Amino acid sequence: MSEPRVDQLLEEANALKREALAVQRESLALQKEALAEQRKLIDDTRANLEIARGVNERAAELQTKARRALALLVPLIVVLVLYVSWLLFFRIRT
Repeated sequence: MSEPRVDQLLEEANALKREALAVQRESLALQKEALAEQRKLIDDTRANLEIARGVNERAAELQTKARRALALLVPLIVVLVLYVSWLLFFRIRT
C-alpha cells in the first residue's frame, strides 16, 4: 500500500518541480526583457547627452562672441554718449 502513496508523492513533487521551472523560465524571460529595456534607455540617454553636449558647446561659442561684442560696444557707446553730451552742453554755448 505504501507504493501507490510514494508514487503519488513523487508525481506531485515532479509536478511542483515542473511548475517551479516554468515560473523560473517566465522570470528569466521578464528579466531579459527588463535588461533589454534598460539597455535601450541607456542608449537613448547617451544619445541625448551627445545632443546636449552639442547644444552646450554652441551656447558657449555664442557667449564668447557676445562677450567680445560687448567688450567692443560698451566703450564705443560710452564714447558716443560723452561726445553727444559734449556737443549738447559745451558746443552749443560757443
